[in-house]
Amino acid sequence: MKTKTKIKTLLTLITLGLSVFQCDLFDPKDKVTSDDLVSMLALQQINANSMSEAQRLGLNVAYSHRFSIKDGPHLFCREYSTAYLEKQAEWEKDMEQTYTTIGNAIGIQIVVERLSGPCAVTNKVAACHYDGVDGINDLIPYAYTTEGEHKYLIPANAYYGTTDLKNAKEACERFKGTYVCYDPSKCWQ
Repeated sequence: MKTKTKIKTLLTLITLGLSVFQCDLFDPKDKVTSDDLVSMLALQQINANSMSEAQRLGLNVAYSHRFSIKDGPHLFCREYSTAYLEKQAEWEKDMEQTYTTIGNAIGIQIVVERLSGPCAVTNKVAACHYDGVDGINDLIPYAYTTEGEHKYLIPANAYYGTTDLKNAKEACERFKGTYVCYDPSKCWQ
């Protein structure tokens, strides 16, 4: 009989102890509110918008290019991993002339910045990740601002003869890229 009483008492104490411990552990004052969640998501959005797209993907960036409207906003960044170092001189050879021609055709003056390392654009709204080019399989991330999607991407595709695109997502996916939208209120999709 004494053993049953001891077991009952022990179980009661354990249950009571767990209840008290659980109450401390899950105190309603410490619960995350919906306002806290909104704040956390907003912070994540700000961080995603300010980061280099390649760094966000965990790539080791060797060099990049930032394209802007002369005396205006950035359009987009294009970043290359170290796997593309041997192609850098070849791809940069006539870059200014190429983008001058495209800019003239679509009605904007495009400025090209060559950067050693990563590149970020302000107010990034979307990105397009290409699987690679010229036999190199590393991603080439493009990060677009609203101006990049609207004033450059679709008009440039039209200039090259692709006139059936309705939005930036279609433009990205047409060339086997993966489209990512960071701001659904601004992405052109």
